[in-house]
Amino acid sequence: ARSVSRSEFIGDPKAMEAFWKEWRNLEAKQVWRWETLVERDEVVKAAKQQPSGEQEIHFGYLFGIMVEKGSEFPEGDPRRYFKYRVVFQGNNVRDQNWDVALFNEMASTPATMEASRIADIYSCFPDCTVEGRDVEQAYLQAEMEGPPVYITLPKELWTKRMFQMKNPVVKLEKALYGHKHSGVFWQRFCNKQVTQAGFEPLGECWPCAYFNPKTHMLLIVYVDDMKLAGPKENMATTWEALG
Repeated sequence: ARSVSRSEFIGDPKAMEAFWKEWRNLEAKQVWRWETLVERDEVVKAAKQQPSGEQEIHFGYLFGIMVEKGSEFPEGDPRRYFKYRVVFQGNNVRDQNWDVALFNEMASTPATMEASRIADIYSCFPDCTVEGRDVEQAYLQAEMEGPPVYITLPKELWTKRMFQMKNPVVKLEKALYGHKHSGVFWQRFCNKQVTQAGFEPLGECWPCAYFNPKTHMLLIVYVDDMKLAGPKENMATTWEALG
């Protein structure tokens, strides 16, 4: 994908269509809610008035990345299009005292290559098969955890009320890409969902690998990619359960 600068895409109708599509999608998924709009100073004041003396609050920013997919194809080719993604600026997070925010050491553990190969081998058994699917905007399905995070939105999204405020911020509700712990929050959410669908973890040595003892289906999860192997007759109903 070719990186596109702001000066280039700001006047391109197709690029701006991708730009607003992303922002509208984030708003629809309630990555933030407008009812949480507040002055940053008020958040800091409320944190310091907590019984414990001071509640930890994080403040951050969002920024977008515009790329052009299939830029090697001629103009008008459907394989050539703009894609815009908004992420959390994880390298610039401050706490309520405006010091650099500190994070607990947490890390997600993806599935291993061996687990993926085992799924391939299992699919070679009689009457078995394997399929893969991509979870659409996986991280945005998971709720934020830990210290509350308030974000400053770009001025393109500001309402009339926000322009009358000093430092308007809204609360980040979903585990947006870029936050240090978004992968952990998504993995916890994913584990809960696949367990409800009848799967059981294979063990600590096989992270993000699950087996359903009733349907005999094997599921491998690598971040937001799912690989499902097992009896052909159970494939469709298993995907439905995971959905």
